[in-house]
Amino acid sequence: MKPTPVCCFGEVLIDFLQDKAQPGLFHRFAGGAPANVAVAVARLGGHSKFIGMLGKDMFGDFLLQELQSYGVDCSAVRQTLDAKTALAFVALNEQGDRSFSFYRPPAADLLYKVEHCPSDLWLQSGILHLCSNSLTEPDIAQTSFALVRLAQQHGWLVSVDANLRHNLWNEGKASRELVIQLLEMADLVKLSEDELEYLADGQSTESWLQHILAFRPAWLVVTAGANEVLSYSKTDSFSVPVNAVPVLDTTAAGDAFVGAWLNQIAMQLTQGLNVADLLSHKELRQQMIEKAIKAGSLTCQKYGAFAALPTAQEWD
Repeated sequence: MKPTPVCCFGEVLIDFLQDKAQPGLFHRFAGGAPANVAVAVARLGGHSKFIGMLGKDMFGDFLLQELQSYGVDCSAVRQTLDAKTALAFVALNEQGDRSFSFYRPPAADLLYKVEHCPSDLWLQSGILHLCSNSLTEPDIAQTSFALVRLAQQHGWLVSVDANLRHNLWNEGKASRELVIQLLEMADLVKLSEDELEYLADGQSTESWLQHILAFRPAWLVVTAGANEVLSYSKTDSFSVPVNAVPVLDTTAAGDAFVGAWLNQIAMQLTQGLNVADLLSHKELRQQMIEKAIKAGSLTCQKYGAFAALPTAQEWD
């Protein structure tokens, strides 16, 4: 039986990470949340694909080579001369937390269309993963929702990490309406505590979560850095503690968590377990979150994104 692929759609970009010893010096790393998730899955031994557009430039060539070097299937990646590859400059504080300055838009990743996606992508079942950064402009939002509908039509699971980056939006803050529309269409949802509070917009977070879960989502998790991870389904909720670790850089920690979470779900699907079966096994879901936490914790202890993501040997 073929392994269930985790197909990640959206941005892949260059993270220029600030040198803590020389704040005026920045080091080049491959990054971008969906691309990080794709690499995380591949490094953990899973089958991942990346779906997206790169500039036909030195940075785009570098990113394509990096994705391929980590074992990510790039058959759905395209390159264009119509825009440059996106860049992000990342500053770190003493706790390793980040602040971003994005050079996007314009950027190549915003130009991906449904027709760029290979028609044979949907021939086997899989998981489509994306985040809200592919909603920031009307055209890429249209592509995002179209891909979600295609995935659903072919019986795929849809995973959404809100991953709000307010400075990517023209208004300076994410559109709650668009993000919530995407969350309501997902089967698997990951939010941070801050994102939950923003999207709830003054409502009780518990009542807002129940509102979202009344739509399609089957499993929703909320992370809060070094604090416990909360798990919600339509029938239960529980928390999983997070052990403290020394933190150097949190850049890809959330993506490592998501990659490890989705990789385990894909493994269960490959073995014949469906989502309903998975939701009936609370102990299994707790173990899966514990392993996702471990992936995020390992990533925090290294610099960068792709290179910081754990291998299967480190993770086991």
